[in-house]
Amino acid sequence: MHMRLRFGLALLIVLSSSRPASAGTTFHGTVRNATTGQPAVGDDVILLRLGNGMEEEARGKVDAQGTFALPGNSPNAQYVVSVIHQGVNYDQTVLGTTIPLEIKVFDSVPAIQGLSGSIGIAQLEADGKTLKVTEMYSISNNSTPPVTQSGPRSFEIILPQKAAFDFVEARRAEGIWTKAPLAPVEGRPGHYAVHYPLRPGDTLVKFIYHLPYAGPTSLHLRLPYPIKKFAVMHPPSIAFKAARPRTFTTSGETNGLRVEAAVQQPLAGDVPAFEISGVGTAPPARPTPPAVAATPNPAVEQRAVAEASPSPETKRGFWLLLLVTASLLLVGALVFLWIKKSPARMTKGKKAVVPPLLDALKEELFHLEMDRARGSISPGEYAATKQALSQTLERAMSKGKR
Repeated sequence: MHMRLRFGLALLIVLSSSRPASAGTTFHGTVRNATTGQPAVGDDVILLRLGNGMEEEARGKVDAQGTFALPGNSPNAQYVVSVIHQGVNYDQTVLGTTIPLEIKVFDSVPAIQGLSGSIGIAQLEADGKTLKVTEMYSISNNSTPPVTQSGPRSFEIILPQKAAFDFVEARRAEGIWTKAPLAPVEGRPGHYAVHYPLRPGDTLVKFIYHLPYAGPTSLHLRLPYPIKKFAVMHPPSIAFKAARPRTFTTSGETNGLRVEAAVQQPLAGDVPAFEISGVGTAPPARPTPPAVAATPNPAVEQRAVAEASPSPETKRGFWLLLLVTASLLLVGALVFLWIKKSPARMTKGKKAVVPPLLDALKEELFHLEMDRARGSISPGEYAATKQALSQTLERAMSKGKR
């Protein structure tokens, strides 16, 4: 029944997909500063055309009424409308005739108190000589009023001893993975700062590093922010042993990887130490479009993104896949744990309280993302199902605000 629902949602969104924008379209809409509640007067608005790269087709500013109008002159083209506010870009992809547009921007601050993450994961692989570690986090910015944390140290990483960086990527709620600027923190070996804006909502950060591996190895990971749910994932051929009893619990396997979940929830500061031994690699995943280097100029960043786009024949599915609302990490295994560890119902007096619809939708999105990461779902099915679920989630959230 579950899979039937998924395919039904996928079929619904495929049948209702919009046509690309046509020649002679004028893109107009409003831009509101959601921090102040006022029109974002004076912000730059850029119309970027997708195709063989991403080209700037028109540019303007938000007027005194908070509106803009930009001419789109290319037949059968698809566009991104990008608004730049205080150095941070806020984009909206136009897949059809989504006009008029409504774009929100937020004021930027150097730091926000109380940031935390909903999900964190460390995936381990080893070949007998090198240990590869992939850490992924979903950081939630629920600031009130909503603001964007933007600065050279928005996200900090502390590597284990002898570890060497491979790369770090980040992704906003509506965007694609981009290589984020990384800089060592002076006087603190193994400590790095990532310059990537944490917009309201969820921001996903993923980084990979490696270290020498010749036998049993102890790891003591450090968390950038408090994390509600954290787990270590590894191939079954790699043995996992917690340094202290009852700090991790094994919750089985998912998609060929064993899940070791931290017992303490939430987890802040240090991840409980553990030891691993043996060799093993994660099951192969289907190839995904490469990340691109982030740049301080949002328009340049958008053009760089387009250089990694596929051929024109598949670009519509590509952008649907990458630019749909996505606020969750590739950690469906943790959803499995979440469902298993959390009671299906919570009692309040004599009444049973069923977990809200929003939680169920988000859990389904978690699982869908892990299916894509492991290659157990086709790109077409993923894109269609993801958009259907995202639209359902948006509608549920809208109703919850009434």
